[in-house]
Amino acid sequence: MLFQLRRASNSAEVRSWTAPVPVLTAASIGSLVMVYVTGAYLTESLRAWELAWPRFAVLEIILFAGLGALTGRRLRAIRRLCNSVAEKESALKTRLRSPLLKILLNIRIWIVIGTLLLMAAKPGFSESLSIVVASVLLGWVSSLVTFRRWGAGFTDV
Repeated sequence: MLFQLRRASNSAEVRSWTAPVPVLTAASIGSLVMVYVTGAYLTESLRAWELAWPRFAVLEIILFAGLGALTGRRLRAIRRLCNSVAEKESALKTRLRSPLLKILLNIRIWIVIGTLLLMAAKPGFSESLSIVVASVLLGWVSSLVTFRRWGAGFTDV
């Protein structure tokens, strides 16, 4: 959706891509709750809460949810701006090209990868902490690489 929003040339195209935002928000929240509940159940049944990696996996889920909420807030603002006929197209394009949307997307992708690594490797405390930090840093760095590749620098803000 982010790629299509950035390519949109008018408000009608933006509206068509932001229309599913409320449904996607509800589905995302439901999915995160399901992941957390099933993961907590499995961790409890394995009596693994004493280990570091399940705690860090919960931390990553919470971090993912927070970043998703921030993204959702920005998408709702874009939707409102798009529905407001009084606003100029340039204000809408500025919001659509915000580098923060790409940064948040890349960090969330890497958080998912980090969480999968935590579950597969079951590392100790320092390794789990390193995976979480590396996930966030890799997400941020990969967003910088995509800015250069797609030609959308920080000057778009």
